[in-house]
Amino acid sequence: MIKLKLNNKIFIQLLLVVFLITFFIPQSLFAKYYGGELNGKILLQVEENGEAWYVYPEDGHRYFLGRPIDAFSVMKNLSLGAKHSFIANTEVFPLRLAGMILLDVERNGEAYYIHPNKLTKYYLNRPADAFSLMKELGLGITNSDLNFIPIADINTVDSNKNLNISSYIDNVPFTSQAPFFDWQDQRQQDGCEESSALMTIRWARGQSLTKQEALESILGASNYLLKKYGEYRDISTQDAVAWIFKDYFNYDKVEVRYDVNVEDIIYELNQGNLVIAPMNGQTMNNPYFTPPGPTRHMIVIRGYDKDKDVFITNDPGTRYGENYEYNSQVLYNSIRDYPTGYHELIEKVAKNIIVVWK
Repeated sequence: MIKLKLNNKIFIQLLLVVFLITFFIPQSLFAKYYGGELNGKILLQVEENGEAWYVYPEDGHRYFLGRPIDAFSVMKNLSLGAKHSFIANTEVFPLRLAGMILLDVERNGEAYYIHPNKLTKYYLNRPADAFSLMKELGLGITNSDLNFIPIADINTVDSNKNLNISSYIDNVPFTSQAPFFDWQDQRQQDGCEESSALMTIRWARGQSLTKQEALESILGASNYLLKKYGEYRDISTQDAVAWIFKDYFNYDKVEVRYDVNVEDIIYELNQGNLVIAPMNGQTMNNPYFTPPGPTRHMIVIRGYDKDKDVFITNDPGTRYGENYEYNSQVLYNSIRDYPTGYHELIEKVAKNIIVVWK
């Protein structure tokens, strides 16, 4: 009898331990995933290099955020269009929107992440800022737990076409790279990078631009680059940002975007940002270019017309370049970054752009 009582006591203790494990020890991430608690969360791989994943609430799959520009691609494709008044006037969002990314379709396509627990919104500004925010809100996860969550490829998800809305950025001053049509001056003949940068910076600073001011700035920048860097012709996107924007004009709200597509350009315009694109002028079909057109050229993109499917530009390569329209595919196909130097060999077609914001 004593032995039986002892066994009963041990049995009851074991039951109590099982009860405590089941109900009082925090659930594993595995259990939380199948309970839907990870939907909308940002997960960080703590056993690797902090790689970030987004668990999309609609399918429960995880999407790799990768680089900042990759994270923006995920956000664009998985976003949900919403009216501006709803986003602006809502403090705490409905539970059905927990963890979702809302896109303001009535303004400039601003994106907002709805926190899955607090149900409050977080503004996703530039790719780098958005990426930092998502890292800050991320939940650490081990590789073994992460493996329970199925991976999805963003390329298999239908793009949210709310992104492809018309947009136009006002008050962008225009100048030709040869303001008084002195195309014999080599500095003006190769001044598309300087003039494109000048137009965007004047816009960002809320300043107007006269022809004389444009000429002085273009010549001044060219002379400065030649003296300090040994070259002012055919400046690459990377050097244009470092040499022209940040050094000469002392303006740093600018960065290069690499390997972009048409939707990336439209997105930046929807965000209210200007885009500078390096071009192969000989494939742009601009009748105002002296045939066959420049092999290396830069233009400012200031808008997109969805109905006409055209980009609206300030093209400094012609006096008729203000608000000049290019078919979206013609323009995109002509984007081609080039190395710094006079007619240096272009070894590959790189779809890079410069983004400028206020």
